[in-house]
Amino acid sequence: MYGLKKTDNRHYRSLVIAGIGTIGSSLITLGADQLALFENIFAVDKDINRLIPLQNSGITCRAGDITDPLFLQSFLADIPGPSLFVNLCSGTNNIRIRNSLLSYDTAYLDSCASMTQDPDEYRFSRLMPYTYTEMVTHHPHLLCWGINPGLVEIITRSLLAVLPDRLKNYDVTIYEFDRLENRANKDKIAVGWCPEALVEEVMLSPTVEIIDGKPKESSGCGSRDCLVNWSAASIPAKVVGHEDIWNLGDIPAVRNGRFYYSLSPAVMNILNMDDSREARNLLFIPDGGDDIKGLEQVAVQVNGENMPIPKTLVWTEDHGTTWKLYGVNAVQYQTAKSLLLAIMLLQRTDYGRMPLTFNASNLPISDNDWPIFDGFMQELDISWRDGSELNLHAIET
Repeated sequence: MYGLKKTDNRHYRSLVIAGIGTIGSSLITLGADQLALFENIFAVDKDINRLIPLQNSGITCRAGDITDPLFLQSFLADIPGPSLFVNLCSGTNNIRIRNSLLSYDTAYLDSCASMTQDPDEYRFSRLMPYTYTEMVTHHPHLLCWGINPGLVEIITRSLLAVLPDRLKNYDVTIYEFDRLENRANKDKIAVGWCPEALVEEVMLSPTVEIIDGKPKESSGCGSRDCLVNWSAASIPAKVVGHEDIWNLGDIPAVRNGRFYYSLSPAVMNILNMDDSREARNLLFIPDGGDDIKGLEQVAVQVNGENMPIPKTLVWTEDHGTTWKLYGVNAVQYQTAKSLLLAIMLLQRTDYGRMPLTFNASNLPISDNDWPIFDGFMQELDISWRDGSELNLHAIET
């Protein structure tokens, strides 16, 4: 393992943020210090209305569809290089986009799996191998990075780094409990991120688990039901298929891995409906006129046969607080902060010079590199705390 170096030099002159939706807008809202690391900032979205709030912000805006090769080529031709292209557009064929970038002086970062050539394909057993289609790059391509997938894998690795046996001896569990509630809109139920993607993830994609070091996908459609203990309360949950669970198979120490996802009772009821289209129509993302409350918690737990108790870290944010302070909900806050960490790593460390494709589970990290990650997370106010008092464990039904 090499030693990672932090540098005051900047690897990229320009930053492109493609997709100014729930997460892209939050990235801009929260990332003033990180965006200042670049000479030029560009925002691109096919919906011009999303770009209007950025007028007079110093950000150059372009309306267009990055899935259109002609538009993308024309757009990239005007970007001062080298540049970092952050793709936050959901439901796109990221392989086609990444292939288009290879002709330019451009690095790449995204937050989710690529769609395949079949737009109705929801199985991670098909999506993930396609996402990691091999290609020769001239700059780093960092894939599937947000909080989950992404940062939860880094936290997993930090917990494993201090344990003695790093070869297939540990169980890793990701827990998320989003208690977001909206007290203003009576017609629909609030969620913190893209309703289409949420419905797809829970109602359409089969459960994926790591079992004995390898991914195993359930047959049929949708996620398996279970219960999770959160602080002595049994909470309904879904064992979901997710990019981070697939990626955990890249970590040699991981024997088994699962992701348990819980939301407010009202949202869970909707996700238990038979009709995914009807469920989608009942969900919405709150905006500035809505009164929201509730905690968002993401936890990472590592357990092993010789461990007296599991090691658990949890990151907790309050929807109401982040909304009042920044105008974003807690899911937006955590995801945007995690993406800003990736941007800092690519702009301010040796990762920005590596012409390879990574995810957070196989990013090369030596034991001496962790202070850099810790320092960047402290700069971003990414706050993982001991979560042992939550007594997190699943109750399979």
